[in-house]
Amino acid sequence: MSAVRGLSLLLAWAMSSSAWAAVDRSSRSPSSGAVTVDARDAAGEPTTKASASRKVDRKSDRKKSDRKKADKKELRPPPRELAASAALPAAVRDKIAAALNAEDLDGADVGFIVTDVATGAVLAESGADALINPASNDKMVTSAAALSTLKPEYRFKTEYFVQGRLKDGTLDGNLVVKGYGDPSVVSERLVRVANELYLFGIEKITGDVVVDETWFDGNEEARGWEQEDAPDRAYAAPVNALMVNYNAVAVYVRPGAAPGQPAIVRVDPPSERVTVKGEVLTEAVGRGVRLSSDKDVDAVASRDAPGTGTVLTIEGSVGLRDSPERIYRRVYDPALHFGSTLTTYLQQRGVKMKHSVARGVVPAGARLVLVDKSPALKDVVSTLNHYSNNVIAEALVKAMGAEVFGAPGTFEHGLAVGRQYLEQKLGFAPGSYVYENGSGLNDVNRFTARQLAQLVCAVAADYEIATEWFTSLAVAGTAGTISHRMKDTPAMRHLRAKTGTLRGVSALSGTVVQPSGNVVAFSLLTQGYKKGATVVWKAQTQIGAALASDGTWEPDDKGADDADDAVATLSPTPWPPPLEMTAPGG
Repeated sequence: MSAVRGLSLLLAWAMSSSAWAAVDRSSRSPSSGAVTVDARDAAGEPTTKASASRKVDRKSDRKKSDRKKADKKELRPPPRELAASAALPAAVRDKIAAALNAEDLDGADVGFIVTDVATGAVLAESGADALINPASNDKMVTSAAALSTLKPEYRFKTEYFVQGRLKDGTLDGNLVVKGYGDPSVVSERLVRVANELYLFGIEKITGDVVVDETWFDGNEEARGWEQEDAPDRAYAAPVNALMVNYNAVAVYVRPGAAPGQPAIVRVDPPSERVTVKGEVLTEAVGRGVRLSSDKDVDAVASRDAPGTGTVLTIEGSVGLRDSPERIYRRVYDPALHFGSTLTTYLQQRGVKMKHSVARGVVPAGARLVLVDKSPALKDVVSTLNHYSNNVIAEALVKAMGAEVFGAPGTFEHGLAVGRQYLEQKLGFAPGSYVYENGSGLNDVNRFTARQLAQLVCAVAADYEIATEWFTSLAVAGTAGTISHRMKDTPAMRHLRAKTGTLRGVSALSGTVVQPSGNVVAFSLLTQGYKKGATVVWKAQTQIGAALASDGTWEPDDKGADDADDAVATLSPTPWPPPLEMTAPGG
């Protein structure tokens, strides 16, 4: 229901209710004593024996309500104990204790710790050894392990080969693409690739675009994906050796010219392996758009290459004056989707070719003509942690597996590399944590607040990766997933952290610079709270601001500093830096 229609119905209901009340009051006989108007009290209401009785009843109800509230407070669980060092100012300790014992967190599992980054000394802790779902704080582990294993300068690559004779602009054969799991390829990158291939001298292709996805194995969905209520969402996209736009499509919808006309629906990136079904109408007042994606089983019969396409089903309506909207959904069969998108861009550049994509491997004798390199890993990790990108996280897991154990990269091998990092470099005891995917999606991981703070301190001491890892974290009030939070508090620009949010789970871990210039690591993990995540965000803000201000800061309007959390401005993930390309001769 639209806001205008909802308001109209509400007004109509209110007016009708008033009218019925007036009729009821005037139709009663004065002899009933129910509405005899002898005098009016201070509120202007009739004073009668009945109304006086109602006042007594209301007072009684209020007393009962007050008793219930008092009983509820008495039934609250014992306060969480906060063990704190004398090095932490008393005001900071009090603010932290108050935040951890907020009534909205009653019954929740809470793990919290603050440590001195330079010395590792614990400054305060409460439930720090409880194993809790870290949500996307899990990405802290994955990104640190990847930087340590692959190194910050590591670059993914995608190789382009010609198979057959290339003469006078005509490739009499196939264009072969071998992917190495680059999660940073976006539409602009493929457009540049198409341009480079054209300028290299490929003006016509008589064969196919052949995609080689063998660097990774065929398992495209990490553990936890099977728990998704809405598995078509872009944040649960598959992981493949060939990916474009994080294996998601953007559907753009804007109103038509007049009510009754179809809305304009466009899909990016363009691919013949994506089919749109359904229709969105233009109305004076729109009712909303519903979009889902699923496997296109007809793709096997209707297209040259065996495999699965993506079918998008769209319905609903948009208002004539509505702004255009953009909705993301995952794709199926990423490698063929990649090849189809590349084919479209080649054709747009002017390359004459049929739209035929096939699976395969790089054949013997094929000639390498172009290598498309990703930004350095430090920049890929920055996008990962700033915007909490699940596909990048799981691609890093598989990349670690492929580089350490050899192709094909698997989730199992990559997670084994991550566990080696935790146990051999950080000293985690085997079995003291659960690390079953690289992104933190859904309920398959467990860490303690102490372990995540230990990770932060260990990375700070690792000169090879410390700068790159810490700059990848979101910045309070200015950048990443907490750009809209903690604004105008002492934590703004002084707190760097990784967020984590699932249903009933919220986590925040990172560092805070104290007024003295000292840097502390902190971790606050929560699960099982009954209200929305904003109640935990409030506690996170209070703790972050206390640490950044020695506990002396007070909000102008208590609780208002996170008022815009629920209506956070969503910005598209920025595209990576310009790509590097090399064109080998010979």
